[in-house]
Amino acid sequence: MRLIAAIAATMVLAASPAAAEPEESDREIPLAHIEYTTGLTVSFSDSQPSNEVGMSQLGIIGRAPLIAWERSNSYLQTYLEITPPDVPVPQRLVDDHGTDLPAELQRRRITSEPVTVRGLTAPAGAVLSASCTAERWGWHLWHDNAQAGLAPKSYTTLDFGGFKERRAESFIFNCLPAGSPSYLWARHRLYYWNGTSWWKQADEKVGPGLQAEEVKGKVKLHRKVTYDDGWGSSPNCLSGACTYTREGRFTS
Repeated sequence: MRLIAAIAATMVLAASPAAAEPEESDREIPLAHIEYTTGLTVSFSDSQPSNEVGMSQLGIIGRAPLIAWERSNSYLQTYLEITPPDVPVPQRLVDDHGTDLPAELQRRRITSEPVTVRGLTAPAGAVLSASCTAERWGWHLWHDNAQAGLAPKSYTTLDFGGFKERRAESFIFNCLPAGSPSYLWARHRLYYWNGTSWWKQADEKVGPGLQAEEVKGKVKLHRKVTYDDGWGSSPNCLSGACTYTREGRFTS
């Protein structure tokens, strides 16, 4: 009987879409992790097999603002602007930039090893969000203000003209105060279409009292950003206090 039950359970799992089609993900390779004295952290990573570089920021609301970097910059140009000359530069960022390298690079040491640096002074371009519902960027394709019961949502390039785009950009502001239970996170995940299925490139849970930005991509692909939260979208969570704002866009 136990054998029959075990076989039956296996058949049920095999029939489940989640079991039959597990989510496929790129392998994330850390390139650099930068910590500033404000509490802001900025990270650069490589994704394989998509071969795309990305950048993420995580800041403390009201204390560690995120950097407002120039969107026309490459990841290498941004890295050079937000780190002092004595910080090494990941080789992968140099390779990703292309042949027309910035003159600033001549003063920098290039390394094939992951870079970790702490205690830096935050760049002057750091911008403090005014409130939980404040807009992160001057223009966006979606901006869902914080509200109790905000349902999970996915946005794709197919929703906005159907054109392939070079980057997916997402911002989350978790409105719960710092010190709230850590499981009350808000999450964004970034995907690209590989021709047959959506492949995940980034997956970040943003804890209470934090704001975060995820950017990924370089070549033109169909892209997707998905949002959910740790309280199951319950409007009754902490008497309606569990809220987050999400914003994003696809850019070329």
